[in-house]
Amino acid sequence: MINIAKKKLPTWAISIMLYVGFCACNLFTMRGSLAYYGQQYGMPGWFVNDVWAFFIGGIIPFAIYEILCSVIFHAVQLKTGGDTASLKYGLHLTVIAANVFLFLLKFIYVAVPLYAPIIDIILDPIVMISFAALYMWYAFYQNYVEKSRYRIAVTQVFGAFIVLYGLLTVINLILVLA
Repeated sequence: MINIAKKKLPTWAISIMLYVGFCACNLFTMRGSLAYYGQQYGMPGWFVNDVWAFFIGGIIPFAIYEILCSVIFHAVQLKTGGDTASLKYGLHLTVIAANVFLFLLKFIYVAVPLYAPIIDIILDPIVMISFAALYMWYAFYQNYVEKSRYRIAVTQVFGAFIVLYGLLTVINLILVLA
């Protein structure tokens, strides 16, 4: 198998790609939310547009993901040892790929815009956790973490994804019901 963590991009480049991925993934939902709030609260037209929706849509998911990742991978490093930096790098690439896939999949919102928040709540966790599961299966065979301690890494990573998408679901529900 090819080791994707062999040649690494700089950390700042990965962070920018992650942010842009989260922005793209949440574009359609934030676009609808900005349009609604702009109409309800009389926001100026220069603020309620697709460019702002793109950049605002990725702030909260990116911040939550970065905080959880730093905490979780610090814990994984302490509990398992091994090459957790490569595991983290590969997970970042997986999240970027999943976000791009979700962005392309969310063009369905053009056909059913009123169901965007509901589809978001269902689709995002399923796709993201599926991508993460496939990556963790790949990482198992790359021996980033000793195989006897690998279950600890899997538990930590999937726990983080459940917390991340639990928080994002609650935030989406609050925005939908507000």
